[in-house]
Amino acid sequence: MNDQRQKLYRLGRRPGEQGPRPLSWNQDRVEKLATGTTNPTNRKIKHSTTTTASHKTTAPTSSIPTKRNKIQAQTPMTTANQYTSNKLKIMKHMFTVGTWNVRTLWAAGKLELLRNEMKRYKYDIIGISEVRWTGQGETSNGDFIWCGENNTHTKGVGMLLSVKARKALLSYNPINSRLITARFTATPFNLTIINVYAPTSEASMEDMETFYDNLEEAVANTPKKDILIITGDWNAKVGDNNTGWEPVMGKYGYGTRNERGEQLLEFATSHNLFICNTAFQQKPNRKWTWESPDGIHKNMIDLILIQNRWKSSVINCRTFQGADISSDHSLVLCNIKLKLKNLTNKPKQSLRLDTNQLKNQATRNNFQTQLEQQLNSLDTNCNIDEHASQIEQAIEQAITASLRYNPTQNYMGGAQIVRGGQQGAGIASTNIWKVPFSSPNRNGPW
Repeated sequence: MNDQRQKLYRLGRRPGEQGPRPLSWNQDRVEKLATGTTNPTNRKIKHSTTTTASHKTTAPTSSIPTKRNKIQAQTPMTTANQYTSNKLKIMKHMFTVGTWNVRTLWAAGKLELLRNEMKRYKYDIIGISEVRWTGQGETSNGDFIWCGENNTHTKGVGMLLSVKARKALLSYNPINSRLITARFTATPFNLTIINVYAPTSEASMEDMETFYDNLEEAVANTPKKDILIITGDWNAKVGDNNTGWEPVMGKYGYGTRNERGEQLLEFATSHNLFICNTAFQQKPNRKWTWESPDGIHKNMIDLILIQNRWKSSVINCRTFQGADISSDHSLVLCNIKLKLKNLTNKPKQSLRLDTNQLKNQATRNNFQTQLEQQLNSLDTNCNIDEHASQIEQAIEQAITASLRYNPTQNYMGGAQIVRGGQQGAGIASTNIWKVPFSSPNRNGPW
């Protein structure tokens, strides 16, 4: 009797959907203790080779990439191979790139938690720091690529890709546990993104020099025509004073600058980069990206850098404190919509000599006199080709000396158009001057 009168569940709350967030049996990643041993054949991975017998990742040995399109031509079409057809249209649609230090993904279900958390936001590419996975590679569905240490679960960088970014991925280069680069096909230019995890303040100067040397090499290997974006946890404070650093940062920073911040600004200056986090005036909680455990100290150390020529295309860059993955860092997202300057070539007015002046007897006599003088001065001891060229030059000089230009006429492909409203008889085939095709004058009757 009690079973028949049991309390009904609230609308939208069913017993089967209660409890923790659903997780897949393997979080869509490869075997935990051998991450990075499986690489799909349709991806291009530079500087990396794997050994399937020992299930361990070896050190980088090769720098010669294999183009992904060639691989696809040799392999049968699969669902993964269909990812190369679409381009990121960063002029037509908003492109969102971000960075997030998640502290660790080395926990059961942490990757799935990251995926579910990012479903609340619109994004294309998110640079992930402190992945703490070993090896290098990508997940089975291709939405996450990473590079970590060979044996220890420390450091590690990666990228979380949307469906559009997965389809546009050309190649990625897992350099080391602090650097990973990825190249995407886009219009009108391809896109290269570098995700970094800089050494902390406790690291030595040698570690910092090694990090920046590797970063310099990665930037140097980027194609010059690509749009370059660098994301990551820099562990550097650039402060809110941009005096002397106006080309690389805006006046809306946060906190005070430290030595690592000056080093970052020098790097940005040398490569003509701009820090997007400092470009927009907004509330402090949309600026700082890290908070101490006691909640007293807050810093802006997770930064997104873009080439200075594209900084006007950045729509917004801010921190989202609502994103939760049990990390002391906050999610940073940057919206970009490419803007190209519309270069309008103003049509040049095609001035032409007014041959109607030859109807005047005085002008005709002047032309004949000028032509006789030019012909009498010709050199008769040359070959026939040179003699014909001299005759042509003599006629041109005689016409130039005898006739005047008519500025009230505009010609399009040889057809005369008079601004007064009367159109000429058509193509002036009797004139010896040939005017190349030009677009109609915008100030004319068009």
